[in-house]
Amino acid sequence: MPLPAEDVRLAEQFVSDLNSGMPPHAARQLRYRLDTERNALTVVESRAVDPEQPGGPWFDVFVARLRFTRSRGWELYWPDRDSNFHVYEAVEPTQDVTLLLAEIHNDPTGIFFG
Repeated sequence: MPLPAEDVRLAEQFVSDLNSGMPPHAARQLRYRLDTERNALTVVESRAVDPEQPGGPWFDVFVARLRFTRSRGWELYWPDRDSNFHVYEAVEPTQDVTLLLAEIHNDPTGIFFG
């Protein structure tokens, strides 16, 4: 089952906004991307291993996962320190992906961005 194209576009815009809102000095050390899977979107933070070494290696940290099913819609998950995902229980599953993107952005519990 393909993901709703408009929802994927909204999530891509969310990640693009994260990157474009970053100061230039931080953008050399940190960037975000969206990984698309069959039934999920994962927001990933990439950091330079050595910010003083341009073009050097980067490492990834999961920020959040949005999983989609036709029956429940979108459900939000948070990653633990071992990169295992758990249901984020502060919001209910929804057909409106923007509600979950707003929850990630606002991060009221500090679980997504720290």
